[in-house]
Amino acid sequence: MTTTTKRLLGSVGVALSLALVVSGCSNNADDGADTPAASDQATESLLPAAEGNTEYPLTLETPYGETVLEERPERVAAIVPNAIDTELLLSLGVTPVLSSNFVSEGGYLAEHGAEELTTYEYMMGEDIPIEAIAASEPDVIIAVGWVPGFGDLGDYYDQLTSIAPVAASPASDQRMIRWQDSIEIIGEALDLSDTANSVIEQHDERFAEIREEHPEFAGKTATWAIYYGPANGLQYFSQEGSAPEGFLTDLGLEKNPEAASFTGDTTVSDELVGKIDADVLLLGQSAAASDAELEALTGRDLFQNLGAVTSGRFIQLPPKTDDGGDLLWAITSGGPIGNAWAADHLVPLLADTL
Repeated sequence: MTTTTKRLLGSVGVALSLALVVSGCSNNADDGADTPAASDQATESLLPAAEGNTEYPLTLETPYGETVLEERPERVAAIVPNAIDTELLLSLGVTPVLSSNFVSEGGYLAEHGAEELTTYEYMMGEDIPIEAIAASEPDVIIAVGWVPGFGDLGDYYDQLTSIAPVAASPASDQRMIRWQDSIEIIGEALDLSDTANSVIEQHDERFAEIREEHPEFAGKTATWAIYYGPANGLQYFSQEGSAPEGFLTDLGLEKNPEAASFTGDTTVSDELVGKIDADVLLLGQSAAASDAELEALTGRDLFQNLGAVTSGRFIQLPPKTDDGGDLLWAITSGGPIGNAWAADHLVPLLADTL
């Protein structure tokens, strides 16, 4: 991980469902949770000192109901399978007592304690493990990063609130809420609002530097898509208002004016291929797509005739970087750590292309 990323920390549901389906599982979790046992973790080291900004009791309002935090929590469970909430907690200096095994998926959280966390193993289509969540003995359950691909959070809400108060997003789909909004929700619940604001400010400062260093990005429209092979096809991920779109605009790029075409359905049919065109076309290759399948897609006249391709502004990204990281994951579902790491890898490619 680069110095830039460390400084920043000094401190999608079909689309994302597909990402989880094709990436497989990491870590081990016999009977729902990996070691070390949650009950053995020292609570005094799990959270930074309270800032004194949040007043308890605190009502946690969600689309499914509300619960009350009577006092500042010490044990925090991050239960969403994509582990975005775990990344946000780590960026705040919080060690969750439970996380999904997908916390290791992007590869960029290893230096922030991800490999030492207690995790549960998740497979797409399964229910989240209520028993493992209860066994972690949380004081609060964080479910801000939920996406519809994991089912309906409302179906679990009563079970979860019987274990501990639940913090969730006012939006039902994490793809359509930026991590900056999510970290503010978590920061308030944990009395770490100042720290949350600091993480956001450091992100903003670094990305402002990128925009200043690369004025050639300004005014260029961009599209972010991933190809999953013939079974699941080409998916448009920088839909209007999405977190990936926010990442691209933070770099100084402009929104694709056709992005609204994919708000309800991210699948790029043959009829919609022209709408992915932009000044810069970023195409990720999922591990589920072979090189031959990708070449078949990009070699078609429909694709070759796109303006981004004919102008030489088409960037193809592999499933993994040379250091084993996952740019697809970091751009599509990353938080402050993933976005910083992705920028370090992507900015040089954009600069060369533009």
